[in-house]
Amino acid sequence: MNLQEIPTIATAEELIDRALRRASKVEESVRNADYRARLTAVRKIHSVADNIANPLHTYVKAFPSFDNIHPFDRSIIDLTVGVDKLRKSLGASDWARKEVLMIGNKYVPKARARKSAEETMRIMSEAYTKMTNIVRQIEKNLNFLISARSVFRNIPNVNNEKPLAVFAGAPNVGKSSLIGAISTGKPEVKSYPFTTKGVSLGHIKAKYDIIQVMDTPGLLDRPNSDRNDMEKQGIAALDYLEPIIVFLTDLSGTSGYSVETQESLHEELKARYSKYRWIDVYSKSDLDAESELTYSDSVSVSVMTKTGLEELESRLVQLSEI
Repeated sequence: MNLQEIPTIATAEELIDRALRRASKVEESVRNADYRARLTAVRKIHSVADNIANPLHTYVKAFPSFDNIHPFDRSIIDLTVGVDKLRKSLGASDWARKEVLMIGNKYVPKARARKSAEETMRIMSEAYTKMTNIVRQIEKNLNFLISARSVFRNIPNVNNEKPLAVFAGAPNVGKSSLIGAISTGKPEVKSYPFTTKGVSLGHIKAKYDIIQVMDTPGLLDRPNSDRNDMEKQGIAALDYLEPIIVFLTDLSGTSGYSVETQESLHEELKARYSKYRWIDVYSKSDLDAESELTYSDSVSVSVMTKTGLEELESRLVQLSEI
């Protein structure tokens, strides 16, 4: 599923203005003024109804069906915009579509039946008012969909058929810098706008394929129920994507989190994801270590000196082939 392909969504006033402008261009060229007024009114009412209902239908269908999407995508949607809120706004938009079409179908026969041009124009104006009032009732819902689309355009599009490595650890341990240093897909790296250290996706070229590498918001050493929505985005990636886990530990003390705190987080995730492929990384190896850890098969890296980057990439390639 590609959340980036949702089309541009108009505000309520933009939708109304576009529909009325298109209807204003509709004219019938018959001599009898009353008959011309009836034909023109019928076409204008149809035009306004269609130019409101069709975009609303497009908006509703463009958003994913929550019953059929990948659990990771559903979780991210819920954490960022709220599935229930999104359902409500989509439902309101579909309701408005049906109401506008119903009003159009109700007023077309009335316009056809009027004998005088003046009375026909009054009926047409009444239809316009009712249809545009319906659109204005869903103004907040359309604004919410516009905001949701903006968020979705920045959600990484994970290819579930390709290997994925998720970089995890406490805040400020160097995950983003490391991904930036080893990823060749920098133009494709995207970040959520609602985090300072948002989830992002880059790529590493392997022998015959690519490896996706995902940055995640820093995790704090606390129960999962106490974690905020930013942290839960990273947990969702681990829960639902079954990636290679690259856990970063900063031994230098510059992250602001003690080695003991990071070790406790490591133990939690290691126990929770015991069946996952795993790489332990000591970041910022160019700085003096305040403490020592002896994780087996660990890799020491430094983005500043480029130490250990090739070894890490090699390990990722090896594990991606398992």
